Amino acid sequence: MDIRSKSKSGEAVRLFVDRDRYGVYQVYADFMTPATTPGERCLCHGWGAWKTGQGMMEGIFAEGRVIEVPKKDWNSIVAAREELRNRDHLEDIHLVKVFFQGDRLSVDSYTLSAPVDRETWKRIESCMCFVDSADNDTLLAGDRFVGWVVKAGLEAEVERLLGVQPDRLIDRETKAES
Repeated sequence: MDIRSKSKSGEAVRLFVDRDRYGVYQVYADFMTPATTPGERCLCHGWGAWKTGQGMMEGIFAEGRVIEVPKKDWNSIVAAREELRNRDHLEDIHLVKVFFQGDRLSVDSYTLSAPVDRETWKRIESCMCFVDSADNDTLLAGDRFVGWVVKAGLEAEVERLLGVQPDRLIDRETKAES
């Protein structure tokens, strides 16, 4: 995915997602001017705001410079990058045990080992519920947890929908522990 935008100074900028040398998806900027070499790209580090003599400025930090483009363009390209990163998690995805016991809420369930992309989430969303151990005044056992857990009895369905590798299925782990 790429987004074509203009900086505040009128410079044409293309924001795009590509893998870095380690295989991780990153956001890059390409300045589309005659002075830039085709394919020259600049790694974008994040969005920031700062105060200058002319007032407040906002933009993308990219290898020692600031690119002043609309924040909606930055948000769109970052969302696209996160989707691609989350898709990468699917090959190793599995369920992880979550346990806490409190005076009001106790959970003995499973959560996902990593975030998933939107398409995958839509398939499993009905099998999940949100919990927050802070609903308890006192946490009696286990660790603090905030997030989505698999509804009781739907673990095998979630594993099927996710395409969990056979060696990572929780039923297999449970049988191995016995």
